[in-house]
Amino acid sequence: MSRTRRSAFAVVGAFLWVLASAFASAPAHAAPDTPRENDSHIMIMPPAPQETAASSRAMAAVSPTVSPAADYVHTTSGNPVECTSGNLCAGVWDPAVGKYKVFFLYRCAQYSLSYWNGVGQAVNNQVGAAAFFYGQNGQVLDVALPENRPFTYDWTPVWSIRNC
Repeated sequence: MSRTRRSAFAVVGAFLWVLASAFASAPAHAAPDTPRENDSHIMIMPPAPQETAASSRAMAAVSPTVSPAADYVHTTSGNPVECTSGNLCAGVWDPAVGKYKVFFLYRCAQYSLSYWNGVGQAVNNQVGAAAFFYGQNGQVLDVALPENRPFTYDWTPVWSIRNC
């Protein structure tokens, strides 16, 4: 192997190491410690958005969805939601019902998000798999490493999530 090729590989390797270090340092939106039971994380949804009053806009609201479909539960602010091992759990405000909708992304896939707006919570409780949040043009917006505590996240710029 030529010296030039080895140097190029060294530069690329160093760049990837620096990039990985930047993402692995700490989550940007870390929440305070929350209870953990067995291999589960307990998520506590933040306060409801200010625009929860009944209005013509709220009446025409559409519920957030993911594709492919995933299991979910509705919950109110302050109520605990268990995120079991193997899941990336993501909670988003559902204006159609006035509660948070928490999705359990278990199956390895890239999930397209529809009608995800505002602040919610997420926790990556997968074993050894980082989750990637993508913007409209497919650019990586954020990386959630496994075994992190639940964190608050603004879903508005996120168009898809890959949980593996």
